[in-house]
Amino acid sequence: MRRALLLAAMATLSVIALAGCAEASETAPDGSVYEYETYGSSHPNYYCVITGAESGSEVLHVPAVLEGYDVRSISSGAFDGCAAKAVVVPPGVRSIEAGAFRGCERLTDVYFLGDRPDMGGAFREGVAIHSLEGAAGWEGSETIANVEAYGVEYAILPDGAMAVGGVPTGGVLRISSEVGGEKVSSIGPYAFAGAMRADGQVERRSDIVEAVLPEGLAAIGQRAFYYSDIERVSVPESLGAVDDETFRACYRLESFDLAGSTRYIGFEAFRDCRSLEQVSVPEGVAIGEGAFYLCSSLNRAEVCSTPARIFGYCGALESVDIGGSPSSIGDMAFYRCSSLKEASLPGSVRTIGSEAFYGCESLCRVSLGSVEEIGRSAFRGCSSMASVAMPASLGRVGGYAFADCVSLGEVHARGGCPEGDDTVFLNDSAKVLCSAEHRGSWERSPFGLEVEEEGGGTSGFLMLVVIVAAAAVVALLGHAILRRRRARI
Repeated sequence: MRRALLLAAMATLSVIALAGCAEASETAPDGSVYEYETYGSSHPNYYCVITGAESGSEVLHVPAVLEGYDVRSISSGAFDGCAAKAVVVPPGVRSIEAGAFRGCERLTDVYFLGDRPDMGGAFREGVAIHSLEGAAGWEGSETIANVEAYGVEYAILPDGAMAVGGVPTGGVLRISSEVGGEKVSSIGPYAFAGAMRADGQVERRSDIVEAVLPEGLAAIGQRAFYYSDIERVSVPESLGAVDDETFRACYRLESFDLAGSTRYIGFEAFRDCRSLEQVSVPEGVAIGEGAFYLCSSLNRAEVCSTPARIFGYCGALESVDIGGSPSSIGDMAFYRCSSLKEASLPGSVRTIGSEAFYGCESLCRVSLGSVEEIGRSAFRGCSSMASVAMPASLGRVGGYAFADCVSLGEVHARGGCPEGDDTVFLNDSAKVLCSAEHRGSWERSPFGLEVEEEGGGTSGFLMLVVIVAAAAVVALLGHAILRRRRARI
């Protein structure tokens, strides 16, 4: 009996450990760095706790989500000694532990955009608490000044007015440039998003067709248009940031022309925008993981970097131009981009991540530039690839990197054999073509491929035949011309 109870207890502890926390960090558009712990595996029990932060902002906007995890709690000491004079807390935060803002001597005001969280002792005495009108649990607090214009509601905050909700007129959402004497600087988190249900599903918002954004607007907040049916957005030149999951699952969004001043596209900002066909991201823009993940109609892209999952499952993507000087291709960057035919990597790229081009079944040509390392399963299942050139810089190839590339016939080796195991070319019948200098290293490799000197074997013999035949033709022509000249004389 005791043994049975002990085993049951151990099993329970194992489950708890599996569902426990993991540590991570994210850098926000303003440069603030947040450390957090994640919990759960799916909505609605998919959340994180902020455990640390580094920020120099005078008006600190606490994130509503961190890399897909809802921010539900702020732990003790998380913002210890921060320099902020004012803090804006998003909706969704349920608790703030005592001492969370310990040592924040300059802090005078805290603005809450949602219902009151459990927060005994979170702030020192004398800090003024402000809340939105109509939010629950805020009896006795100061009300945030708010203005309504053309159906849109705005909260007046220390760094300008923020659009926090409202309804469109005839399907068109018009954000004002100024309200109540304050410039409108941002659209707040969840401002025009679909509604999250108790079961974790999102009820789509269908009343917004177009958003007209004013010049002067600097940022669109996290999940601002999350799960809405918006089709068009008029983007001002002033827009600096499109935050995490801003347009996630906006199935009808057809295009989004980035402003010249945009410097940040957040985590999964345009994930699952199924009608988006082209994107152009200029050099100098920081792009978050999975920014265009699952954009199933996307057929052409210009980007300056390729973080993890940026174009994963973009099955219609045929052409991509990678500019700038990125040092890596992220994990699953082009995962199952089944229509991608060619990939030319900049010379600055040194690493290709795991499963970066996995399942790109139409990929015929790839230029590896000066790559030094290729990750696990990077090109696995690229069934149309007939040949590939391995640069001399390549030092390591991960397991299954070129496995199941059933059309791969030639591997052109520009240098010695890189490190790798016997799964790198699993199920391939390729032949390595290399110089005499490097032949030995390739023959000793675990790859199990036939090795031949470049220009040797049958290919070299055929080339020799062609050269001899050409020489013979030239000689015969020369002889014929000479005979004709002699006949004329």
